[in-house]
Amino acid sequence: MHKANILEKNHYNHEITTMVRFRICSVLLLIAVFCFLPDGLVAETLFQQIGIASSPNPVGSGARAIGMGGAFIGIADDATAASWNPAGLIQLDKPELSIVGDYNYRKEEFSSSSRPEIDNTGKIDDIELNYFSVAYPFHFYRNMVISLNYQRLYDFKRSFDYRLNYSFAGLDLEQYKNYDQDGYIGALGLATAVQIIPKISFGVTLNIWTDKLLWENGWDATFNEHAVGAYSNGTSTTFDTHIKDKYSQFRGINANIGLLWDVNKYLTIGTVFKTPFEASLRHKYNYEQTQTISNVTSIVSQSRVKEDVDLDMPMSFGLGFAWRFSDAFSMDLDVYWTDWSEYMLTDDEGNEFSPIDGRPKSESNVDDTIQARLGAEYLFILEDKNIAIPVRAGIFYDPEPSEGSPEDFYGVSAGSGIAYKNFIFDIAYQLRWGDNVDTGNSIATSKADITQHLILTSVILHF
Repeated sequence: MHKANILEKNHYNHEITTMVRFRICSVLLLIAVFCFLPDGLVAETLFQQIGIASSPNPVGSGARAIGMGGAFIGIADDATAASWNPAGLIQLDKPELSIVGDYNYRKEEFSSSSRPEIDNTGKIDDIELNYFSVAYPFHFYRNMVISLNYQRLYDFKRSFDYRLNYSFAGLDLEQYKNYDQDGYIGALGLATAVQIIPKISFGVTLNIWTDKLLWENGWDATFNEHAVGAYSNGTSTTFDTHIKDKYSQFRGINANIGLLWDVNKYLTIGTVFKTPFEASLRHKYNYEQTQTISNVTSIVSQSRVKEDVDLDMPMSFGLGFAWRFSDAFSMDLDVYWTDWSEYMLTDDEGNEFSPIDGRPKSESNVDDTIQARLGAEYLFILEDKNIAIPVRAGIFYDPEPSEGSPEDFYGVSAGSGIAYKNFIFDIAYQLRWGDNVDTGNSIATSKADITQHLILTSVILHF
């Protein structure tokens, strides 16, 4: 009996010793995975992995402008001008109310030549208020216009799932990963335009980025991983990883400063400068990983971060050339530059790094981007019925910033609508795509073919 107890005790101690060894090996394995795997989350922030789901380059709003490929700096003759070129507001001769809604569909097809199990497709769609404005023209010494605007500029909604096989130090794992991201950033705009001389106007939109009004300004990301595997001796194990990364209370102020010059009855030149600014955010990061061996679950690693961070938003400059061949036919060509090299995140300890590639500021190498947009509009005018029916189309090159050279994105658009007396309805469709795009830290070793479909509808009332 005594001998049996000794044998049972020795067997129990052996199991405990074996489990402890497994725990030690697991911790060492996790350290190796997080330090050496390219898709390891080595920083206590997912910010550098968050891709803006919409175009990250600053653009304006409105179904009319988008139907022309976003080439609108030199035209800008409706209330959405506050987002494109506020100097164009001076062309309004009646008070105007406008509202713009959008439907957005995004598909990301990930693939990897070295890790084919990564291949997957992520899809999202969403319907949102894109823009709202009220504009009022008046005369006070000179012709002037004031307007109040809201624009939703950047969307962050993304979602994808994938798996990854991994072997290390006698442990084979199959990892099932899920990534979800949501949120947006919008601004309240206070705009004014003044006619300096008959052919030149000047305008400013003061953008107030805040979450203290009727919308939230921020985004969050969740990362969940369930890994199933076995050690070389046959002992099974599972790892569960949960990460919640949230950026909220995006606050700051910047301005869109515009000029519009009517060179002659055919040519108009517009310019807009969007000032850089420092935005403040609240950052919360929660990370936990547990391991289960022989039905015993324990926390392997855990981390919590709560901090205030600053985000330096880049400056941009646009130049537009509009040709009016007749009252019915016009075209616009826009060129737009954005200074992405100055886009930096500063954490609570003063560390600076690029949100695009995740590298420290001294090591980051992100080139600036240059957009090019060309659009046209033709009006079928039925004067006896006070009706105008537009036909619009556009093409554009809209690259996204990346480590080194920008990633190429292209697009086409088309639109139409109807104008009857004081009522205008417009609708536009835009297709934007990028092939073989470097996904950075989203899914390591992968490339993605990204396709975006955007439908905008606008209603404008003159009164």
